[in-house]
Amino acid sequence: MRHIIIDCDPGIDDALALLLAAGSPALELLAVTTVAGNRPVATTSVNARRLLDLAGRGRVPVYAGAARPLGYAEPRCNLVHGEDGVGGVDLGAAAPVQEGHAAVRLVELLAAHPPHSVELVAVGPLTNLALAESLAPGILRRARRLLVMGGALRVPGNVTPAAEFNFYADPVAAEMVLASGANTMLFPLDVTSSAIMSPSWIGSFGELDTACGRAAAAMLRAYAALDPLLHDACPVAWLLDETLFTGEPCHLEVDWRPGATAGHVLARFGEMMDGGHQANAMAMTAVRNDALLALVRAAIGTLP
Repeated sequence: MRHIIIDCDPGIDDALALLLAAGSPALELLAVTTVAGNRPVATTSVNARRLLDLAGRGRVPVYAGAARPLGYAEPRCNLVHGEDGVGGVDLGAAAPVQEGHAAVRLVELLAAHPPHSVELVAVGPLTNLALAESLAPGILRRARRLLVMGGALRVPGNVTPAAEFNFYADPVAAEMVLASGANTMLFPLDVTSSAIMSPSWIGSFGELDTACGRAAAAMLRAYAALDPLLHDACPVAWLLDETLFTGEPCHLEVDWRPGATAGHVLARFGEMMDGGHQANAMAMTAVRNDALLALVRAAIGTLP
């Protein structure tokens, strides 16, 4: 069994990642931490709590984290997932989130477990992780792997021509995390743009006579017309089946300066990594999409 922590900003694709983890017996979800991203952190925290409760995982703690990115006075949110972040879908009443800041809890959780025994999955802006690294330099290297959904390497961004949303939302944090020395696996738009939700797959959730199935179907109907891609489920799916993805070692740097290229990733592969640029990540470049869809659908089908 793999011990994991998920840092997220739910968000409908985050919701699918959480439900995938909750429905996978091979994963022990230690905690969920939340950050401002798709919506403000107060909203993403409530969404995470509601999703876990809906999935029968009420004992998994949720810790709210950063309300704004490093270097900016306000969060860089969007309305792709609706005002409430889940497409207006009723997920039920929300229990309170746990006390304590997410960055502090990340430090405590990683320090409390043996080195390289916890998988850290980050599918939102990387502010909480950067703060944790600032509080305890080297703490991210204690994770067995740091699996990040973010960035656009050889393809255009999805919020500006230069940048993917998570890295655009906090480019300073993205550069800090990639420079931390953690064992990083990146799931950029290059691969998630191939994780396409087919209409028949989306419709199949309507056949599940369960609370989670109905919620997934309603959220996906609200989301798929705008962005029919399983971005945030990809890192969790890799933990369950590494053969779903193909990757390449690379050296990554993020443009953190304010301006038109904020959040842009300079990626060096192969011969482009000269003596001064050693690999600092494994970037995923391809996915077996049909197998990915089947994995996500099967896991959510086991939930209450």
